[in-house]
Amino acid sequence: EHVTGIPHNPTGQAIIERAHGTLKNMLLKQEGAMEGKSASEKLAKAMYVLNFLNQWSDNSSPIQKHFGSSTVHYTIRGQAPVMIKNLETGNWEGP
Repeated sequence: EHVTGIPHNPTGQAIIERAHGTLKNMLLKQEGAMEGKSASEKLAKAMYVLNFLNQWSDNSSPIQKHFGSSTVHYTIRGQAPVMIKNLETGNWEGP
């Protein structure tokens, strides 16, 4: 039986579909400039651009870019709000 995607994992399938869509859009953008090139050359260039040349002009972090249209603003805290157990003393330490 031929299986496409990750069985019983719709979130994983969504990630794969998003990656395929991003790659397809990049290939379409490069269509005119890559005329006459082989499919492997087109794919190699598209992957290079996506992996190494993809930058944001506003120097925002990936999380800021992801939630860019949101009205919520995120700030970086100096200390993480977590408790850590010291294995030597058995005591919990934290903020």
